[in-house]
Amino acid sequence: MPRKPSNTFTDKELEIMQVVWNRGEATAREIQTELSGDRHYNSVMTIIRVLEKKGHLAHREDGKTYIYRATETQEKAQKNVLGYLINQVFGGSAASLVLNLVETGDLSKKDLDEIRRRLGKTDEKMGGAK
Repeated sequence: MPRKPSNTFTDKELEIMQVVWNRGEATAREIQTELSGDRHYNSVMTIIRVLEKKGHLAHREDGKTYIYRATETQEKAQKNVLGYLINQVFGGSAASLVLNLVETGDLSKKDLDEIRRRLGKTDEKMGGAK
């Protein structure tokens, strides 16, 4: 049975996932070319293999070349990581996460306006009055 994907990524894993999500699919050489800095091919391959073992990447063969693709969308991965963060860091409280973001001042007025707009939509869907 395949290993259940880990909910979090290391910085290097996330960098590779970003390339694959942006491209849709890519060879190891294409991934290496798009990474910042001077990454050695074998180092990139090691991380790709780890991501495959964790269940985040899969490949197909095109001749002798492996072409990698993400096994889930970036949005799904973000939700998984956020759920993990909420449970492990904020004791299961999404409200605590949001309040911390507001209190630290990391949200712009534009961000807060968008949150209010989305909360209004959610409230309308749930039958609440504005």
